[in-house]
Amino acid sequence: MSEKLRISLKIADRVYPLKIFPEQEEAYRKAAQRINEQIRFFEQNFPVKDRQDSLAMCAISLAMPLSHEGLTEEYQTEENIEKLKNIYQTLTELSNKDYCLQE
Repeated sequence: MSEKLRISLKIADRVYPLKIFPEQEEAYRKAAQRINEQIRFFEQNFPVKDRQDSLAMCAISLAMPLSHEGLTEEYQTEENIEKLKNIYQTLTELSNKDYCLQE
């Protein structure tokens, strides 16, 4: 395991010092860049009062795909459970019936 690296990320004109593993640096820098791009987008295209509004809108826009994924997975899980119950019920009904095999 490598030693942690000290970096500083500038997000919305504020500097945030972090200690991360070197292999994470690129991902952190890309994330900060994406956040700053989203903030600029909201400031240019919406009537935001201050940076706090832009940050809130940015947080929502970046979190929504994750939330939607979770809801979709939950729905699919419920749907799959229902299908499995139906299959189980059908198998139970079939196993309770007497079948005659014809030769």
